[in-house]
Amino acid sequence: MTIGELIIEYGKKDSPYMGNLVNHLPMGQLALYRLSGNLDLVKDYSDFFKLKFQINQIKETADKPDSLKFCLGKRESYESCLMLVRERIMQEGKDKLVSEVLNQYPLGISSGLFHVLIRLAYAVEGAGLEEQLEEEVARALAYYITAYREASVLNRRIPVSDIFNEMNELAGHKKIKKLLESQPSTGRQMKALYEDKTFMEMGFVMEGSEEDKIKGLISLLLPVFNQSSSIVVLHCVTGLHALVNLKKYFNDFENAFDIYTTCCLAHLLTVEDLTYSKPIEESVSLDWNEMIGQCLSLTDVHTIKFTYSCHELYQRYGIKGLKKSAHFKMSGKL
Repeated sequence: MTIGELIIEYGKKDSPYMGNLVNHLPMGQLALYRLSGNLDLVKDYSDFFKLKFQINQIKETADKPDSLKFCLGKRESYESCLMLVRERIMQEGKDKLVSEVLNQYPLGISSGLFHVLIRLAYAVEGAGLEEQLEEEVARALAYYITAYREASVLNRRIPVSDIFNEMNELAGHKKIKKLLESQPSTGRQMKALYEDKTFMEMGFVMEGSEEDKIKGLISLLLPVFNQSSSIVVLHCVTGLHALVNLKKYFNDFENAFDIYTTCCLAHLLTVEDLTYSKPIEESVSLDWNEMIGQCLSLTDVHTIKFTYSCHELYQRYGIKGLKKSAHFKMSGKL
């Protein structure tokens, strides 16, 4: 059995939804395979995941919709949307449809705590390894459409060096704190932020080169992850890895990055008691091979995915803090 056959077989009856949570299995499978190259390990993990978690099962029958827009934001339309997506991939090819979805609906990239973007990036990566994983791309696109929740985009640009002071001012602003406290859920908090004049005026995106902005966002996220071990911050990091991997599909990647930055800021504000400061350079004695070896003995899917994202971002950008955060996540010291 290949990794493609394994992912397709284990997911053929599964929805991307798991109650109010998300089905992480196909992402965990590919991350584990990319870290280990060991199909037996991935199969054992898949069996463990299936036993431990109750994944929603897909409906047996569905009517094909006239358009993707009809399914936008309707999780109950997942199966119908999947029918249309499969048909269009057969007719037009996966790359064209991935590009269409990301460029028509870029304000949805943070839906489901960035999972729509993360699952799509994993699916595209998998399809690059094995053509049959185009089926996983179809599943990911149907998920992206049906889980869609619209964000916004900030336009005030600041130097990368100012992000820590600016973020502390934003998080400490009395009106914003009061706004967040008045909302009953994270989703409602973010919706309120996007509709709030103060957030839209005080919030920021970064100026500078693409690499400088990506490094700047990583430097903002890692210290607060180390401080809080927040699952929200974790997904801001793994989502950034996904965004970078999908870069070629965006007609305007700078705009996509600005949307992503906006979403990160909104998500961070929903996490209480974070203090933003420049990361302290600390070395980790283990090398990546040793750390990956430790990761392969663990069963937490978020640890597996986070380790993979940190490793891949480290290979691309060389930020030492990525190794530290991955090590802390694996060792449970956060």
